[in-house]
Amino acid sequence: MSTKLYDISDWCRQGVEVQSYPYIGEVDIDVSIGTVIKVQNKYYSPGVVGKGYAGVQLIKLNLEPDDENYEDNIKCPYCGYEDRDSWECDDSDDNHECGRCGATIEYERVVTVEYNSSPKRPPDIVETRWI
Repeated sequence: MSTKLYDISDWCRQGVEVQSYPYIGEVDIDVSIGTVIKVQNKYYSPGVVGKGYAGVQLIKLNLEPDDENYEDNIKCPYCGYEDRDSWECDDSDDNHECGRCGATIEYERVVTVEYNSSPKRPPDIVETRWI
């Protein structure tokens, strides 16, 4: 089975028909969501899959990533995908699946406490002199 790939980087700007997007080429595998396709040293992430076709986006993939520390959302260290619904996730997870590339990552929610202060009453001042 083969799959025709279409570039959906501008998804919804040309409608919802995947075949109306720029044609990239055809690959000799069945494509599924949550897998990354490597063709000639380029990596593609499927976003829409149908019978014999897939809408994909070109992604940068780092196979030897560092930790992603103190981000506003959970960020995949492999593909850089930022989960904007991170607030819905548990406080930590050792087996979280990336919504773009399907990699398994772990995360931990870091809670920071900050304080604001406002003037209310100045200190009492006693005036004196040196003896």
